Amino acid sequence: MIYLPSRLAGRVASGFARKRTLAVVLGLLCAAPVAAEETPVVTRQARPLRLGIAAAARPNDAIDRMEPFRLRLSETLGVEVRTRRFADERSLVDALAAGKIDYAPLSASGYAMTHRLCGCVEPLAAPRAADGSTGWRIVVVVPTGSPIEKLSGLTGRRLGLAGAEAIGGHRLALRLIEQQEAKAPPKPLLETFEGPRAAVRAMLDGRVDAAVAWSTLEGDVAEGYGRGTLRDMVAAGELAMTDVRVAWASGVLPHGPHVVRTDLAEGPKRRLRDMLVDLDEVDPDAYDAIEPVLTGGFLRIGHSAYVPFVDLVTPRVMPAEPGTTGSTTAPPG
Repeated sequence: MIYLPSRLAGRVASGFARKRTLAVVLGLLCAAPVAAEETPVVTRQARPLRLGIAAAARPNDAIDRMEPFRLRLSETLGVEVRTRRFADERSLVDALAAGKIDYAPLSASGYAMTHRLCGCVEPLAAPRAADGSTGWRIVVVVPTGSPIEKLSGLTGRRLGLAGAEAIGGHRLALRLIEQQEAKAPPKPLLETFEGPRAAVRAMLDGRVDAAVAWSTLEGDVAEGYGRGTLRDMVAAGELAMTDVRVAWASGVLPHGPHVVRTDLAEGPKRRLRDMLVDLDEVDPDAYDAIEPVLTGGFLRIGHSAYVPFVDLVTPRVMPAEPGTTGSTTAPPG
């Protein structure tokens, strides 16, 4: 055994103590990063998607019926989806414009009104009918032997159409007829009826010279085409297609779209479009939940398809007369 002087022994002991302290400090420093990595990271949860639907009656049943579609939306986006019911489409439109909901199925006129209110919605897709038709057309029909060959021939003639509350069968029809003959719009004598079938019946009875109706103009002509006023009347034995002639038809007017607010990110919009286009094949229950009537599947669609409806709800600026600054008028009807 080696004996050291007392002062030297104290120095050695003090050195050992400093080394032990340094080792403890280094150990704590090395352990600190490991502890930081194990600290849970709090992430912000994505905001739920708010789905709006219009259903006047039996609100609980309406929410339950949407459940397969709500689940499909949630799975597609990876977020919670909450369904909110509104008593009518006007309330649904107001909620979209106010940013209270993010997604909704609308009629064509409902989309036009929302676009007019805020410019804050974007169509994703629209449903097709069971026969594959993507929309419908406004038609002016005349008796087979009528001298009316085109729209200009309606001037001074009696034109039967649905009441002013009917958007497609009255207001939109008159606007499109006017636009078709913009330089010299026809000026028919308007007579309103309960609906397009009543207007066509009045024409067949000789009470008016022409009538406004609707048709796909696709399918078997003898049967009154695939869908529409003429088809319904042929099926009911009220009309034979040899009795009438289509004097004019509008372009295709699409069915109402599914829309989202424009402030939704592009990635979710794209996923929703793709989901809708494949929905009838991938998830028939979800498709039936949201589109029980138009059963032909969805197709992609854009704003341009709804321009006729947007024009209808947009006040027109009339040419200014000398000494005036111009004025606006409300849409027809």
